[in-house]
Amino acid sequence: MSTSTGKKPVLVIVFLRGGCDGLTLVSPTSDANYIAARPGALRVQRKGDGAGLSLNNPLADIDFCMQAQLKPLYDLYNDGQLAIVHAAGLTHATRSHFEAEDYMERGTPGVKSTRTGWLARFMEATKPDGILPALAVGDAAPDSLLGAHETIVAQELNDIRLASGHGIRPVFLKRLGDGLGSNVLFSQPIARLMSTGAALEAKAALDEEGNLKRYLPLENANYPENGLAARLRTVAQAIKLDLGLSVSTVDFGGWDTHVNQNGQIEELCNELSTAIAAFWRDLGSDQENVTLVVMSEFGRRLKSNESGGTDHGHGNAMFVLGQGLKGGQMHGRWPGLENDVLDAGADLAITTDYRDVLGEILNRRKGIEDLAAIFPDHKMTAPGIIAA
Repeated sequence: MSTSTGKKPVLVIVFLRGGCDGLTLVSPTSDANYIAARPGALRVQRKGDGAGLSLNNPLADIDFCMQAQLKPLYDLYNDGQLAIVHAAGLTHATRSHFEAEDYMERGTPGVKSTRTGWLARFMEATKPDGILPALAVGDAAPDSLLGAHETIVAQELNDIRLASGHGIRPVFLKRLGDGLGSNVLFSQPIARLMSTGAALEAKAALDEEGNLKRYLPLENANYPENGLAARLRTVAQAIKLDLGLSVSTVDFGGWDTHVNQNGQIEELCNELSTAIAAFWRDLGSDQENVTLVVMSEFGRRLKSNESGGTDHGHGNAMFVLGQGLKGGQMHGRWPGLENDVLDAGADLAITTDYRDVLGEILNRRKGIEDLAAIFPDHKMTAPGIIAA
C-alpha cells in the first residue's frame, strides 16, 4: 500500500516499559470508586490544583481528563489526530513485567513457545523491499521484531547495527567493500549493513569525516532535551531519508511507579507528550504516511499502595496518532470501577484486546488481509479507530 504521496505507510510503536498507569494518563476523575481508591495526590483532579484536561467524546457518562502534563497530546486529540482506546491491553492476566512484555510482543498471550514477534511476522507477510525496512531505536531490538533479521538497531543513524549483533558504522562498511572489491563474499547481515551504508551515503549529506551531517528538524519541531525526543528524532530522520522504512520501535522506560508515583508521573508525562508532539510537527507532510501507537505491558492497580505509588495492574490506555483516524474520541467500552467488575477485584478490566487495535492498523493502513498470520488463534474485533 502507498499513501497519496507515493510513499509506503510507516508504523511507529512507542512502548512504555514498566507498566504505565493508564488511570493517571486518562483518568475517570468524577468516578466515586476512583476517588475512594486513591488519595488526592495520586488522582487527576477535575478542578483546582492538579486539574486535568477535560476530554470530549468520553466512553461513559463520567468526566475523563488527561493528565495536565500531556497537554501537547491533548491538543492533538482536540485536533482530531489522536484517538484513545481505554480499558485495553493484554487479556492473559500476569503481573510480571517479563511475562507480559514477552506475551504482548510475540502476539500470542499465554504461549511461551512462539519463536517470532508479531512485527517480525508482519515483515515476513509483506516482505518490504526498502533499504531500511525495520528500525529499532535503542540498544537492542524488542521481541516484537524477534526473527526479523533485516532489523537495523541504532540510537542514531551514524551508529547502526543488526538485531543479530553485527555492528559497524555504515560508512566504514561501504569503504571496506569498496576497498576489497566485488570478488569478496559477505554474510547476509554484513551485506545488509553495507547496502544500508551505501544508501545513507547516497541520500544524505556527509561531513568531512564521512559521518552523516547533523540532522536539522523543521523549525517548528523544537525537540526537548530528553531521551525519548532524541530517539524519535532518529525515526523522523529515517522517514525523511525515504529509505523504505516500514516499522520502527522506540522504548521509553521508567513507568514502574511503586513508590512516590506523583513525583515521577508528571515528568514522565511531560517527556512523553513533548517528544511525540515535536516528532509529529517535524514530520511535516510525512504525517500522512505515519501511524504512531503508544502502549505498555499492563496498567496499574486502582487502589494506591502505602508507598505513595501503585502496583502492577491490568487494563490500560492506548494512544493512536495519525491522519485519517476517528480522532478526538475515546474508543472501546468502559467497564466501570465497581468492585464486582474489576479484574480480580483489584484492576481495571480489559474490554479491548491490544491485538485488535494493532490488527485494525495493519489491516487498514498496511493492507494485511490475513491477520491470523500475525496474531494466530485470535478472532479480531476492530475497535473502529480508523475512519472509513
